[in-house]
Amino acid sequence: MFASTLSAARPAPPPDVAAFVYRIVASCLDISAVWSIGHDPQACDALEPRRLLAFADHATLQRLRRCEPLHHDGFELHVVIDGDLFETAWGTQKLSGSLARWAWCQTSAHEAYYNEARWAQGIGEAGAVVRVRRKAFLLWQSVGNE
Repeated sequence: MFASTLSAARPAPPPDVAAFVYRIVASCLDISAVWSIGHDPQACDALEPRRLLAFADHATLQRLRRCEPLHHDGFELHVVIDGDLFETAWGTQKLSGSLARWAWCQTSAHEAYYNEARWAQGIGEAGAVVRVRRKAFLLWQSVGNE
């Protein structure tokens, strides 16, 4: 049984995002949560791929990589495989890393913050890396993982 744990105070994700998340979790029942990272799903630019972070295990990551019908150009999917380490299932931005290195901090049942490293864009900052604080929003969580 799937259940969304989004609060009444937080609007539901747009229908296309919700439908896509439900397709993923219906195909991979071992996913425990799906987060929208780097943007508010309500204010996302339709031209940019939406970045999602799923919590599962390594076997689920491999299954998602092989399940080509789920791959969608409008979404990047990254999977946390052990509660900390994550890898890209598909998408244009290949990521791997650690939530600890991102300084992932869940601040409420439905929001988290993390640091993302980016190349500096300013004049005289060529080659410099800056940390940008980002917000994540819970889109879906399995019952029992609340």
